[in-house]
Order: sequence, then structure tokens, then C-alpha cells
Amino acid sequence: MQHSIFDWIKAISRKLIFMLSALMPRSENKALFGSYKEGFCDNSKYLYLHWQQTEFIRCIWISGNRDVIKQLQSQNREVYYRWSMKGIFHALTAKYYFYNSYIGDINQWLANGAQKINLWHGLPMKKIEFDINTGPMAQVFNPKGKLATCKQWLFAHQQHITPDLMLSPSELIDTLFSSAFKLDSSQLLRATNPRTDYYTLYSNKHSSMHSSKNSKQDSNQDSSKHLSQRSSQCPSEAQSLDILFGENTSSTLRTNREQAIRSGISPTISPSIILYVPSWRDSHQEGNPYAKAFDWQRLSDHLVANNQLFLLRLHPNEASLADELTSYVNIINISQFEDVYGFLKDVDQLITDYSSLFIDALPLGTPICFYRFDEQHYQQDCRDMYEYAEKLPDIAPKCTDFDELLEQLAPEAIAKQKSNAINGEQRAEQKSYKKNYQAVTELFWGKDTPNAFEALEEIIIKRRT
Repeated sequence: MQHSIFDWIKAISRKLIFMLSALMPRSENKALFGSYKEGFCDNSKYLYLHWQQTEFIRCIWISGNRDVIKQLQSQNREVYYRWSMKGIFHALTAKYYFYNSYIGDINQWLANGAQKINLWHGLPMKKIEFDINTGPMAQVFNPKGKLATCKQWLFAHQQHITPDLMLSPSELIDTLFSSAFKLDSSQLLRATNPRTDYYTLYSNKHSSMHSSKNSKQDSNQDSSKHLSQRSSQCPSEAQSLDILFGENTSSTLRTNREQAIRSGISPTISPSIILYVPSWRDSHQEGNPYAKAFDWQRLSDHLVANNQLFLLRLHPNEASLADELTSYVNIINISQFEDVYGFLKDVDQLITDYSSLFIDALPLGTPICFYRFDEQHYQQDCRDMYEYAEKLPDIAPKCTDFDELLEQLAPEAIAKQKSNAINGEQRAEQKSYKKNYQAVTELFWGKDTPNAFEALEEIIIKRRT
């Protein structure tokens, strides 16, 4: 990409502003939070919610999205527009930045001098950051030559800012994060993730999808009543379920009920939830890869016949691709949702390819299916996988075409996998499966790993004294 003289001047000026921001005094009692794509989601969201509840530290959310700001203001949460006077002031004077991807989640030009804690957004299987050596992102993190390196230092500013601290739940993640982010051991804190810890700590905050589904069975009015009751307790999470089982009631779900009756399935049985969360395909290929990877009408017919709902959540960078895929019965686009952690425990099957969401689902015993319809393309033109990923014990079926996937969506296949993961006390095959499942869970999450809230509070208190 060619840059004009004006682009170079602007990049250099911004870099100078970043350097000068280190001169500002910063308050130890103030923390800023932000998230990728200006949303209110992921690890930073749940750390923000927890500390607002406990009042451990002053928590301020920063965003460039006016709708997100209005939403949080309506919940009496402290939030400011990034380039408002207060947004700039707090960006210059807060001691702590907590973010999910890069410091630009908050303010990439005013962060120097703050303690930058990258909560990240997943435990990786595919190579990330400075470990990327193939695909279009390689030129950002590993440019060839001094001029290209200088150019990326200026124009990919936030990608080249090293965090002061990251959370790591296991020795494997220590190794991956140290390499990918160029960290030493002192910059890694042994802890789990806020987004999973939150629903362990606040078990009453779970947006129970099965409760919502059961209330749906009686009448549309009953489900709306149920969701409105939950919204007073857990507004952000209930809002997602309200969208799912509210807006889709009259079309998708009612049609499901009618067709289920015709198929001989009792409408009193709540539908199973299948969640599909693929990784971002950063090769920028033309067309919609998901349109080719599925026979969507055939999938819809299968879902109706088996009383299942298929929730489609594409990566934020590909969310628009879902629009053309959700005109089918029992297939619901949730790509616009903040995240899925409020109802992850209620998912009956998780389908992914390389997304680390499956790692978050491991402690829940969720049946998993890997659908890698473009494995060769992904590894050649997108990103390589980490070596360890190729050596993981088998914990889930791996499908490369739609027919194979459809077999794994059969209710009996899902039930068998669930039973093997939880029980594993009968046949040798079941025992082996459970052993593998537990081994992989421990590989990523370690044993008796401290929760993120306690670990972060402890280190902040130490630094204050």
C-alpha cells in the first residue's frame, strides 16, 4: 500500500503524541476499559462489570460507538466517547488500560505511561501476532527489510506496542504468548479469563437459554414475560436472549413448531442449540466461503426434523457475510451479539474450525465438532497452526465436508459425545475419550488456576504499596 506525504506526516505526528503522553501523571485508582470494534464485550467487559460491582477501582469504559455509550449510560455505568474532553482526559490520566486486542480499543495515541494489560480474546490454535509468517498479516508483524519495518512501526502503531501484562492460565499459554507478544515471564500472570470467571462467580447471572426455550413452548407471550423478568437482573445478557427468542418468535420459531408437528416431533420438547463459530478468514478471498461450505436448505430441513436451532456467529470482520445465510427456518444469525458467554453453558453442540471458543467450552463438557471445509486454503493463505495443535488428543470429530458434518449433527451423535465427556465409565472407548478431554482441558487451563479477578487485584494492590 502506497502512502502519501500527508500520511507520513500524520503518522509521525501521532507517534510523537504517543511519546509525549508518557509525561502525564496517572491515577492509581482509575482504570480504563475498551473492546475490539467499539463493542461492549469479551474479557474487558466482564472485568469492568465485576469491578463496578465490587468497587475495587474506578472503572471507566471508553468507546467510539455512540450507541454503546448510550446503552451503558442507561445502565448508570461510567462511559465516555473516546474523543470527548472527558475521554481524552481519562485516557491521559488513568494508570491502567484493560483491553481485548490492542490499545486502540481505548486510545492508542494517549496510552504511553499507563500500565497496559492485554486480556486478549482467546487461547490460540492458529498463529497470532509476531508468530504469523504466512498470509496478509505477516507483513504487519514480520516485514522484510528496514524500510518496511519502519513503515509498520509507524502505520501499524498499536500492533507494535508491547503489553505490560497478560493473563496466562497454563504453561502452554506461557510459551505461546511469550513468543507471539515478545514477553518475558514477568509480564505473564497466572490466571484464567474474566469472561469465563464471571459466570462462575455470578452463577445467577447466567442467561439460561434452556429456561428461555422452555418458556417458549407454552406461548410467545410467556417467553417475553420470562425474558423481561431476567432483564432487570442481567440487562446486557438478557438483551441478547430477548433478541433471539423475541424477534425470531413469529417467524423462525413458530415455523419450527408447525413443521416439527408435521415431522412427528412433540412440540413440548425444547429445541437443541447448535452454535457455529468459525474463525476469521484473513486471506480476503472473494465471495462467501460459508455459502459454499453448507447446503443451507438441507441443513434447515435437518434442523426442523430433529428439533434443533442453529445459531450462526461469524467473526466481527465477516459478520456481513451472515446476512445471506439466515433466510432459512431454524437458522438464526447472532453475529451482532456482544458475545456468547451468557448462554455458552446451555449450548448442546459447538461447531468451529480453529476458533479458541472451543477451549472456553472445555470445562463445561460441551460436545464439540471441528468443521474445516477449507483446511488447506486456510493454512496456506491465512495463517499456520501452532505445532501443538496438530498433536492434540482427539476430543472431537473433524469434518471436511458437509455430509460428514451433517452426520455429527444427528441427536444421537451429540448425545453420545456428551455422555462420553461426562461419564466415560463404561467401555474402553468412552474412558479414552474422557481421558483425552480432561487432558486437553488441563493443557489449556492448568490445575487450580487462580481466577482473573483475584489475580489482577493482588498484583494491583502490590504495585500500590
